[in-house]
Amino acid sequence: MVSGATTAALRRVGRTLGAAEGTGPDDDPFLHAERQEGRVEAARAAVLQVLATRGLRVSATLSRRLAELENISTGALVQAALECRDEADFLRLLTERR
Repeated sequence: MVSGATTAALRRVGRTLGAAEGTGPDDDPFLHAERQEGRVEAARAAVLQVLATRGLRVSATLSRRLAELENISTGALVQAALECRDEADFLRLLTERR
């Protein structure tokens, strides 16, 4: 297992080398896909938390449907979760914002 200090050092070296070459993490197709998947998962969790905090019931399939949504920013997802009256309204708002 790699320690936190080792990971931090590797990240610093990677950023330094990337800056020298003019590249970043998203230039690597695999890493780009992994980072994108992480963003989608974080957005999905944020939306579900907002809906739960507001006391809105959601279906078991909403999480899967959120994973299928593409090209919608986390901000737009969270804003729709804050504005909606229920799950159907949430999905309607997202459709309108595409």
